[in-house]
Amino acid sequence: MGKPLEPSQPTAPPLAPLTPELEPDELQVPEITPAALRSALQDDQPLLLLDVREPYEWRQVRIPGARHMPMNSVPQHLAELPTDRPIVVFCAHGSRSFGVAYYLRTEGLDACNLTGGITQWHVQGGEVEVRTTL
Repeated sequence: MGKPLEPSQPTAPPLAPLTPELEPDELQVPEITPAALRSALQDDQPLLLLDVREPYEWRQVRIPGARHMPMNSVPQHLAELPTDRPIVVFCAHGSRSFGVAYYLRTEGLDACNLTGGITQWHVQGGEVEVRTTL
């Protein structure tokens, strides 16, 4: 018979971690929940609500006081965005706005993403303006 393997000898290479570690300089996008945003708005915290949905979406429903700037036009209008207050970026469900918030942060702006977008904002009791005529 052959010699048995000694327990201290590895038989396979170690497995890689299931979740990759973030690079130290990797930019992350903070998120704000609808409840936390409602609270910030009630406390009159200075911030800009930036709706990056398409024009037809904006016409259907919107958050009062939000600024509309479709996602693809943000780079051309970057200079119009404030540098002295946070920007809360949102879309319908939070995916497009996550990318825009990431972009704004790479450009040095204080931006975060509204978790769940205007959909969760409305579902969780946030005020919206709805188009009532066709």
